[in-house]
Amino acid sequence: MPSINSLRFDTSKWEAIEQLDDRIIWKNDTADRLSLHFFPIPPDLPTPITNLTKLRNFYRQNVIQAGGGIISIDIGSVKKVSAIKTIFKFPMKSTGMRYIGSLTFPFANFSYVIKIDCPESGMTGLRDSLVHALVIKDFDPKDPFKGWFEDPYDKTRQDAVMWSKSDDEKYDSQFPDHPLSRARKYLIEIPTNLKFTNEVLRAKPF
Repeated sequence: MPSINSLRFDTSKWEAIEQLDDRIIWKNDTADRLSLHFFPIPPDLPTPITNLTKLRNFYRQNVIQAGGGIISIDIGSVKKVSAIKTIFKFPMKSTGMRYIGSLTFPFANFSYVIKIDCPESGMTGLRDSLVHALVIKDFDPKDPFKGWFEDPYDKTRQDAVMWSKSDDEKYDSQFPDHPLSRARKYLIEIPTNLKFTNEVLRAKPF
């Protein structure tokens, strides 16, 4: 059976703060957290990951129950290993949002999850306010926030926490220090140097 050490990636910019058999947690100087989780049991996914609609419904239900909202749920591969890439957001207790990004690698009998946790700090809501000011001309003046919040995959939904226009990836370059921009950047950087052992690569896929 593979172990948590069967997956490696560059953590030179991070400081390890916890290391156990099933998880390793790192931090950096922006208060972000990076973690690697190993689950030595079959994944609890209810559908093959090729069924993207059912997969998104599954994640949406779990995130909404936890008080959050979905930003993106996609499938792909890293080093020829199937991966689920997700980004969610959760309201923080005081103010602002916490953005949770993850890469999940499911196999038949185990799985890995690389998770990034990026909290909003300082002056919160600045990205939302500035982007809304840029696009307000596209909204109904009688209801300037109509259509601002929506589910990225089901426009008929109305949930408590939802994707907003300011969450669009095209604004990341204008707000590189925003936690959502940081989360997306990490999820791009980590796969570039990620390595699986041969034992993992030979394992039965999910």
